[in-house]
This record gives sequence, structure tokens and C-alpha cells, in this order.
Amino acid sequence: MKLDLPAPTAKLTWFQEKLALAADDFARLTLHRAVFLKKKEEFAEKLYSYFCEIPETRIMLQDERRKDRLKKVWIQWYDLLFQGKLDESFYARIWRSGLRHVELNIDKRLINLAYSVVRQYCQEITRSEIPHEEHEPLLTAMDKILDFCVLVETHAYVSATSQCDMEVVRGISHQVRNPLTVIGGNILRLKRNLAPDSPMHKTYETILMENKRLEAMVRDVAIYSELSEKEAVFKEISLQEAISKALKRLVDSPEKEKTRIEIELDPRHPFILGDAKDIDVMFYYLLQNSFEALDRKDPALRITSKSLDAESAFLQIEIFNTGNPPDSHEMESVFVPFYSSKPYGTGFGLPIARLIARKNHGEVFLEPVPDQGTRCIIQLPIVFPERSPQSSHTGGA
Repeated sequence: MKLDLPAPTAKLTWFQEKLALAADDFARLTLHRAVFLKKKEEFAEKLYSYFCEIPETRIMLQDERRKDRLKKVWIQWYDLLFQGKLDESFYARIWRSGLRHVELNIDKRLINLAYSVVRQYCQEITRSEIPHEEHEPLLTAMDKILDFCVLVETHAYVSATSQCDMEVVRGISHQVRNPLTVIGGNILRLKRNLAPDSPMHKTYETILMENKRLEAMVRDVAIYSELSEKEAVFKEISLQEAISKALKRLVDSPEKEKTRIEIELDPRHPFILGDAKDIDVMFYYLLQNSFEALDRKDPALRITSKSLDAESAFLQIEIFNTGNPPDSHEMESVFVPFYSSKPYGTGFGLPIARLIARKNHGEVFLEPVPDQGTRCIIQLPIVFPERSPQSSHTGGA
């Protein structure tokens, strides 16, 4: 399997900034390049011998052709550390190593172990062959560079693994969708041919309802997988507009027709910070869930917002409904994919909402309101007027 994910330069630059990794750190290593590179063959042999002692990797290394290839790759990687360049080419090569590990199905724990061996080996050379007064700055630079490599490699590994997992999910969803369409169409045709008083009407209705639930589940699984892969792009969002959009999408909901809806948003904080598409989807699922949970005798929904406190960077939005809250043991279970307390629920509405909230640096949870109903609490970053963003940027903090 060949993976072709481009290196996310903005995210990798963010890693670099957080580690305070600069060109000077690479320059410091370059000053002693000759000392380190004269041992590059020894480095490759040491790494090979180290992993030959581990049963899980020994069998993979004992192929002589692979042995020579691996040593060559390790030497090239080691040489890269001392080239004195911190640029997109360096990013791309480290990123590609992470993708390659997924292609070869190598355990990520073993990769991290290899980085530890590299670190120890470089420390040994520094202490034995570099003047003592230069140890601390050189080792600090080496640590930052290797930490950066681990972060980039891990990000590549996780991204590639997630892509592979999501491709499997999408493939299953696609394969399930077609048979469901055929089943639903055939059941409708059979149902139309029944005598009006046939007892099979009820059976066919049950099959159609289950078929409809599975179709909805396939749709929600696809949405969940897409959200898992997509980076959030943060910008200023009108909270009022986001809620209004979600309510309009639910216009055909039979529960909405009979529901008293109150909206009272804090005028001091009309904007939140997040990915607009994500936030629209999140409010749709949360409001859909709230409508479905309403007390049919007293259908009321109240949406409010307030800042947590004067210094808080988060706005708290509450969606209250008059329905009975989940049991205490269900409060977290309802956020687990495929779990549903509703007969024809997909088990993905609340998990999708929580995934979105956390991607956008927020949170979603439920609270019971004794003898009144259930409160869904959403916490999302506030946009303060004095630091309102004028352009979108990619999240990743």
C-alpha cells in the first residue's frame, strides 16, 4: 500500500515554534558534523544489532537484502540531521518516514524505541568526543531536533493510520448502502401488493423502519469518519446564525412543530471561534437529539448562553429540553458510537457533536435538571471584540 499524504507544513511549523527549534540549533550540530558522520556506518550497525536482539523485529531484519536496504536508509536519515537545513525538504523527508512506517506496518512503539537509541548514541558521541564546555548547548539542540522528528513522524503515522481506518469505514458504508436501497425498494413493492387487512403490513413496516435506521447510520458513520480526518479551520462565527441554521434544517421534524422554543443569548458575546461547517453540524445533531428527547406532554426547548466568568475564554451554551435525562450510568454512554437509548436511533448524533466540540477546543456534556428535564452544555472559545480574528487560520494547538 502506497500512501501519499502531503506534509502539513503549517502544523509542522507550529511544532517547530513550540519546541523553539531554530536554524541555530541545526548550525550547532553542523559545527561537529565530521565527528558524528564518521560514525554513521557504526550507527546503522548498532541500530541493526539492537533490533536483532528483539524477537518481534529479528525475523524482519534477518533477510540479507532488507538488511542492506535498511542500513542505507538509516545512514541517510542520520546524515540528514547534520545537514544544517531546517526547510520544507527536511519536513518532507521526516514526514515521509512516518508514512513509510505505516506502509510497512511497523509498530509505533518500536519506532519510538529507535528514536531513543538514536538519542543515546548521539549523547555518547557528544560526551566522548566533543569538548566539555560545548556539551550542554549541543545536547539541548540535539534534543530539540530529535523531539521535532518524533512529533513529525508521529503526526504522519497517526494521519496515515487514521486515513487507512477511515477508508475501511467508508468502504463498508458504501457496500452497505447499496443493499439497503435494494431491500427498502423491494419491501415497498411487496407492501403495495398486500391485501389491506394483511397482517404482513406490520411486519413490513418494522423492516422498513429498521432499514431506514440503517441508512441513517451509514450516513452518520460517513459524517463521523470525515470529521475525524478534517482539520478545523477557525474563524469568527455568529452563534445566533449557527443556531438558526440548525433549526431551519430541522423544519420537517414533527417534534419541532409543537415545541415552544426560547432563545436568549448573551449579547456581550455574540461570536464564537470555530470551524463554521463543524459548528453547523454540531448544533444540528444536538438540537435533533433535544427535540427527540422532549416530554410529549410539555414540549419545550430553551437555548441560552453565558460566559463562564469574566476572565474565561469560553462561552457556555445550554440547550434545555423537558425530556427525562438519561440514567446516571448512561450519561457518558450516550457519547459512545453505536450506543442509543432510542428505538430507531443511530448512536452517532451525540458522538459526532462531541467530536466536533473537542476538535474546536470545546466540550459537550449532559446534566440532569431534577424534576424538569435535561440540559445539554456546550463550551466553545469566545471571540472577544478587541481580539476578533480578521482571517481564518488552521487549528492544531
